[in-house]
Amino acid sequence: MGIYISKLTDSPSAAVNTQSQPQANGAFKALMSEFSPPENEPVVPVTEKSDQLPLPPVASKDSVESIQNHAQDNLSWQAYYHSGGHFKLGEKFTMPAVLPSYAEAARAIGPGGPYSVEAVSNCILSMAAQVAQGNPDKIAEIRQEIEKAVAIFRRDYQATTKEKDLPQICLDTYDAIMSGLDKLQAKYTETNAAAEKSA
Repeated sequence: MGIYISKLTDSPSAAVNTQSQPQANGAFKALMSEFSPPENEPVVPVTEKSDQLPLPPVASKDSVESIQNHAQDNLSWQAYYHSGGHFKLGEKFTMPAVLPSYAEAARAIGPGGPYSVEAVSNCILSMAAQVAQGNPDKIAEIRQEIEKAVAIFRRDYQATTKEKDLPQICLDTYDAIMSGLDKLQAKYTETNAAAEKSA
């Protein structure tokens, strides 16, 4: 069976706040109709928190390798929710047995969601700071490993989906991570230089 990509697009009606939320296209809505309750049944509103959304595993001990793996895993989940549950890549990526509802998919990658740009990038940057311990050279090493992981993920995603590039949410997350690493490295370099002068 081939992989079917049904992208979520922006729509003002799906917005929860001032930022736009993704909206499913007709193909995705048609597919998800079989999971929707009949019109005469009340629809239970989606709450802010849901136990059905798989969350990123928390590493027992952060390392450069765990950061690399965590970044790639999170990009996989972003692509999964971006496609409305019609994307699977890699043996390590375990897709839930039941497709997410549109609301779950939109919420997962939307502002404040567990796989939003901010959530994923902040998590990776927090891990990087923990591993680096103020060492700018360690940040440079982490950057190289994340670049490798994303390059591999991009190659495999393009080969699997025939898309020209990763979903925009993945690209935005990568940019946010790289920008954050730049700031961390500059901060550590400045702090270390000041410490050397005062010594």
